[in-house]
Amino acid sequence: MLGSDDFVESIKGYIATSNNESKLVSKRHSANDVITYLANHFNVEVDDIVMVKKGRKEKNLPRWYAIKLCQDLTGLNLQALADVFNVKHYSAISKAVGRLNALIIENKQVKLQWEELRDCLMSEVKI
Repeated sequence: MLGSDDFVESIKGYIATSNNESKLVSKRHSANDVITYLANHFNVEVDDIVMVKKGRKEKNLPRWYAIKLCQDLTGLNLQALADVFNVKHYSAISKAVGRLNALIIENKQVKLQWEELRDCLMSEVKI
């Protein structure tokens, strides 16, 4: 079940659970929540995450993580994510996620960091 905190609270009474069983409810994050969290985590400015850096050949992992986490946790479509991350076409979002996915497969440290960030941002509420 996904929804705002108010929605989750209002729906709890409608979910049948036994004393031995608990269900998990995931909270949707805003893109701003995700980006702010990553900016703080990596000690960078929000603009370093949301603005495209032209001519930069190095990997911008905080930006890539933010794009993938926003895709996974916010429910925004590709065009909305393109607007958030200041790219002209939504395909740039898919390409960034694809590059990060490839790097996660190739690099164990990137995979571990990705999992840590994802786990820290995923909030679960037991009912």
